[in-house]
Amino acid sequence: MRVFGWALAFALIGLVGGYAATLGIGIVLMEVYGVSQREGAAAMGLAFVIAPMGACITAIVAAATAAVITSRRQRERIGGTLPPRQPWGRTARGVAGGLGGFVLGYGAAVLILFAFYQLRGSPYFESYAWAFAAAWLPFVLGIASAAGGAWFAMREQAARAA
Repeated sequence: MRVFGWALAFALIGLVGGYAATLGIGIVLMEVYGVSQREGAAAMGLAFVIAPMGACITAIVAAATAAVITSRRQRERIGGTLPPRQPWGRTARGVAGGLGGFVLGYGAAVLILFAFYQLRGSPYFESYAWAFAAAWLPFVLGIASAAGGAWFAMREQAARAA
């Protein structure tokens, strides 16, 4: 299951990264070669045909590489030539907890703002103070959640549970 999980994670990373890289390279090449229809057919072909193909190829390569590397390490661990995996250190747990907390807090704030805008009927505010508060809410909630996630991950109970 570990091999499949890593392969799936790297396939997703390769899919998103491959699409972004192919799209970026395509835009630069269109500029370099002076393509006449950068806003029309050339852009549609790049965004909907070429970039998804590049993304799929990158995802397949990334998943295969992750599966080969992970299965090799698992075979070495089973064979006894590789020592058992050590638990994460306190710093690594703190960084992972902080990043996870930031992503969850930022996402929660964006969802809260989306629900507020839908219930209110308009994303516009009458005062600058409310607009400023709405603009900074995702960052503030993300940073607060990152601090909570880092604290939670760095506790001694978290180390004993892992």
